[in-house]
Amino acid sequence: MDYLDDLEEACNMDDTLEKVKVLERIIASADMYNDVASGINARIVLIETCLITGFFKNHLQAFSWLIKKWEKDVSCIDNRYLLAQYKWISEHVSTFNEIPKIQIDTLLNDMKIKYEQQHFSRRPYYKACTLVAIQMGEVEKAKMLFEKWSKIKADYLNDCLACEKNEQSYYYYFIKDYEKAKKLATPIIRGKLSCEEVPQVTYGYMALVYLTLGDEKMAQECFDKGYPLVEKQSSLIPPLGQLLKYLVLTNQTEKAREVINTNLEIVLQAESGLDRLIFLQAAYPLFDQEKEADLIEMTEALTAKFDARNGNNYYQDLLKK
Repeated sequence: MDYLDDLEEACNMDDTLEKVKVLERIIASADMYNDVASGINARIVLIETCLITGFFKNHLQAFSWLIKKWEKDVSCIDNRYLLAQYKWISEHVSTFNEIPKIQIDTLLNDMKIKYEQQHFSRRPYYKACTLVAIQMGEVEKAKMLFEKWSKIKADYLNDCLACEKNEQSYYYYFIKDYEKAKKLATPIIRGKLSCEEVPQVTYGYMALVYLTLGDEKMAQECFDKGYPLVEKQSSLIPPLGQLLKYLVLTNQTEKAREVINTNLEIVLQAESGLDRLIFLQAAYPLFDQEKEADLIEMTEALTAKFDARNGNNYYQDLLKK
């Protein structure tokens, strides 16, 4: 069958939107022929591609299908792989404003149950819950969940040390404990800890941390090192937005407008509403009331949607600052 040859070729393709489309066609063919094994393999490749390209909705659909197959027959997919993917899904589901809070809570609870059933540590679960609380602007809830995350012993499904330190540092940035954020991120900034997305995701918020602490030299260094790593990267829009915010706060207006013009296309194409919002809110002070009225309206509408879903005014308060 042609789709089997296509699957082999797709595995060697660069991670682009075209690869995503090819894999979707392969999946449709595999499903039509009830070829479960090929459907599983194609979806696994699709998920890995979506992680890099930022097409998260495709990832969600493929993962949902895999979960349903696994629930019927746990032997069809490696449970460690699937539970590892559950971490990533759970950490990002709240970045879609159209997904209601009750559905997010249901997904997180299902993650908890599956980890318990397979006798894995709940540390990734509490970490995912903490990150979701941060994304939803729930400060007190994030504090409570972070304490649970920190106390539970890790196992081999835990994230690598670089990811763990980065996300713990980001938590302290979120609650405005900038000294602790700095302390945890220092090994990353100094190049002693790294992984596939670290330090790319670290430089953005750390530029803001250093700026707040009065270390303008380190803040600028974070921008200088970080921006080339995230420029035009559709899966790294949040740190891109944080670096843009740094430029706006330090009155580097010309460079900020350059960053906006260079990256706006990928931002507007982003499937994650929160990714778009982080960048648009950073750019918001520079939008022209007449020439960019549509972007102003988009930013304000997206802000309202997230606050309505989350049941607070967190993003509205950020927009006012």
